[in-house]
Amino acid sequence: MELTLFTAAGCARCKIAKRFMDARSVAYAEKDIKGDGKADFRRFYATHRPAIHRGKAGVQFPLLSDGTEIRQGLAGVVGYVEAHKGLDGFIRDGERTGDWVDGFNISGGQPSQTDSLMVVLRFLKQNGLKLELGTDGRNASVLEHLFRESLGDRVVMDVKGPLSLYARLLGAPVDAAEIRKTLALVARFPEYRFETTVAPVIPEQGESGIRYLTPDEIGETAQLIKDVTGDNRHPYVLRLFRPERSLDPRLPSSNALTQRDLFPYRTAARKHQVYTEMEKR
Repeated sequence: MELTLFTAAGCARCKIAKRFMDARSVAYAEKDIKGDGKADFRRFYATHRPAIHRGKAGVQFPLLSDGTEIRQGLAGVVGYVEAHKGLDGFIRDGERTGDWVDGFNISGGQPSQTDSLMVVLRFLKQNGLKLELGTDGRNASVLEHLFRESLGDRVVMDVKGPLSLYARLLGAPVDAAEIRKTLALVARFPEYRFETTVAPVIPEQGESGIRYLTPDEIGETAQLIKDVTGDNRHPYVLRLFRPERSLDPRLPSSNALTQRDLFPYRTAARKHQVYTEMEKR
């Protein structure tokens, strides 16, 4: 398997990725997109454009290709070198720059790959980076391992809604005890916040049409956080559902809620989480 690593001159994260690969004696061809590799990357990008993520700051580097698979960003590259596709569920494209690395979806991976994930996170921490982890409540045991090793400087939990609707909103079975365990764990990290998107609810048999979560249901969600943690002063953010970002054809493509529509939701949530805020646009 021939690896090509596209880097950019002056890119600190590219140097860290090379350090990881060199320490494991992984052979690769480096192509500097600001130097001799500029034309090579231009051709590569033209061929693989749909598979290459462009964030707010443009294409993320380093970028690794083995001729079939493409991985971007420091976490994606290091994760692929460590475990090939084994960490794909845990690592996705991140957006943060500077000292922070995000794009870790603790709920999305296989618990059997926890050791490999910890290798990646330890390496990033050892290289002076801060780690932002995301969770929706699943894989509480994985998050617990990371907490014990202080492998998380910030955790953001996407609290889908009240437990009675959690599986429907998530689109997957859930264990209520696991959701509760994650809520308690998140509040123990050095920095954290809870978030809930005011999302559409898919109807079950006998119900009529798709509807959005109600203010009362958001109030139940805020109360769940308080009941589990024993605290009503957590950072809690309410977010708008973005129909244009949804891949589910059943979900509404029009009649989206507006910022103004969030006010009654915030009022309901503040009865149980006094620091509730609406997302800033």
